[in-house]
Parts: sequence; structure tokens; C-alpha cells
Amino acid sequence: MPKVTEAYRVARRQQIIDAAYRCFVRKGLNQTTMRDIYDETELSAGAVYHYFDSKDAIIEASFEFDYERSLALFKSAIVRDDPVKALHELLDFFFQGLESAATLGAPQVNVQSWGEALVKPPLLNTIHRFLNSYLESLTKIISKAQAIGEIDQSLDPSAIGRMLLSLYYGLELQKALDNEVEIKPYVRAVKALLFPIVPPR
Repeated sequence: MPKVTEAYRVARRQQIIDAAYRCFVRKGLNQTTMRDIYDETELSAGAVYHYFDSKDAIIEASFEFDYERSLALFKSAIVRDDPVKALHELLDFFFQGLESAATLGAPQVNVQSWGEALVKPPLLNTIHRFLNSYLESLTKIISKAQAIGEIDQSLDPSAIGRMLLSLYYGLELQKALDNEVEIKPYVRAVKALLFPIVPPR
């Protein structure tokens, strides 16, 4: 029997996640069944359950993918000599990612997942873990910028980090409710709003 490669496993998991998201967008997270998902993938039930034992596991894997995709960028931003420029690049990365994710209906699915997480502690713990990691990284970058006088030192760096997260997730919520909301003008407004704190480069 041929050996299954890691690349194959990753591709198969992504195939299932993508199929699940299409189902969640069409039917809603609660109304979608695992049967719907494996029908959408055109795989057997056993093939799907080999990778994911539930819808929650699929949602958690999608959040994990987004988190891993951003890890290298955060690590690089933390050690950059120019933390303000690093913040601008992080904003661009995440908002551009939201623009492409919106074409797949990801905001609608993610907002539904937030609601599910409020009554499902394992899912909530997963979301908290990633949010706390994002906040920790942003706080380090902001503190570094404050240390060199680029950001007002009287402000709580963690509070600024939460504000940046709120700007992102607030737009994701708006995109979930109205996919016609344009991202580029929003990003320009965000950077203009942040000008007193984070000078544009």
C-alpha cells in the first residue's frame, strides 16, 4: 500500500474544511450535518471522519490554519527594528486576508462559530488561545514602539492591541452581515484614525 504523504493529508484536510464552509454558508452551522459535509466533499463518511470527528473539530482546524498562517509574520514583526512599519504591514496582511476570505463566506461562518463557542467550552478555549496569542504579539510590538517614542507611552499597550483586534473583528462582523461592505476604504480610514498613535510610513 502506498505511503500517504503529509502533503496529501494537509490537502485532504483542507478539502474537507472548504467543503464544510460551503455547507455552513448555505445552510448554517447548526443545520449542516456531517453527512452534508461528506456529500459535499464527494468522499466517504469514513474518509471524512478519519480527519475530523465533528463539525466543531473542522471549525477548530480552520482557526488553527489561520493562526499558523500568521505566526511567521508576527514573529518577524516582533524583532523588527521598525515596529511601527511592522504594525502597518500586519494591518495590511490581515485585512487583505479578510478580503479573500470573504469571497468564500468565511466571515458568516466565523460569526456563527463565535456564537457556538459561547456554549461550547472546548471551542471557546481554542478561540481564546489564538486571540491571546495575537494580543500578546501585538502588545510586544506596541511596547517596542513606545520604548523608542513612536507611540504614546501613557497608553496601555495591551489596550491598543485590543483596539486593533476590535477593528479587524468588527469589520469581519460587518462583512458577515453585508458582504458589500468595502474593505479598502475601511483600511484607509483605520490608518487615518490611528495616525496620532501610529504615524504612517
